[in-house]
Amino acid sequence: MPPADRAVRKLALLGGESSGKTTLARALAEALGTVWVPEYGRQRWEELRETLGVVELVAVARRQVALEDEAAPRAHGWLVCDTTPLTTLQYCLYDHAQAPAELLALARRRYDLTVVCEPDFSFVQDGCRRDDNFRAQQHAWTVQQLTTMDMPWLSVHGPVATRVAQVLQALD
Repeated sequence: MPPADRAVRKLALLGGESSGKTTLARALAEALGTVWVPEYGRQRWEELRETLGVVELVAVARRQVALEDEAAPRAHGWLVCDTTPLTTLQYCLYDHAQAPAELLALARRRYDLTVVCEPDFSFVQDGCRRDDNFRAQQHAWTVQQLTTMDMPWLSVHGPVATRVAQVLQALD
């Protein structure tokens, strides 16, 4: 556990479906000797196997933040977050063409480093993802939102080891 006088910094991973976020989250947590927070929205979707409604998506965003807060005391220096409420907002807008004020507020949550995973390898369908076109739309939307919200971000590309090196270099 980090000393009480040293706050844990949060590293967020964003990008479209099948852009390597979860793989990178695991690899970064290992490289940094810390913990990572999985994507709760995916877990919830796998439990229900249906498009999540607006109310459910707000609950997903709340739970993602709660999981980050619960994991922070176990983190060492950095907490790696495999997505943020911004992704949940994107699904809400795409699937329902609306977003409650609470979800909009949660989507503006700030992270110490936001990393956007480039969709620069073949799309992998795992049974819950949409398609490569949707992945490209997600990527473009994410970059546009981060820019609009004036949130700095780091783009990573290439194989996992290269992406890890790019993030570690940015942390130095």
